[in-house]
Amino acid sequence: MPYYNAADMRARARDSWHSEWISKNGLKERFWTDKAISEFLGQPQQAGPILAWRRKDVQKIENTPEFQKWLAKRREWLAAHGKLPGEQKPGV
Repeated sequence: MPYYNAADMRARARDSWHSEWISKNGLKERFWTDKAISEFLGQPQQAGPILAWRRKDVQKIENTPEFQKWLAKRREWLAAHGKLPGEQKPGV
């Protein structure tokens, strides 16, 4: 009888989920705002026990010129306010 490690099974299930879906928290880690989510992505889908967006749809949007323009402004704002990881406010 094969041995099944519950932690390994959970890790594989988590990795599988994350390969197809991205949660609101995941979007926030990529600098998305609530407003950008509603404007660019719209409503999430039921992805198991939580609401999320398909990773392929997010990547498609992130590659558009409109989103890239928005993201550049977002990163500029974050950097100016010392909130961009690894960067400081100008003049500091």
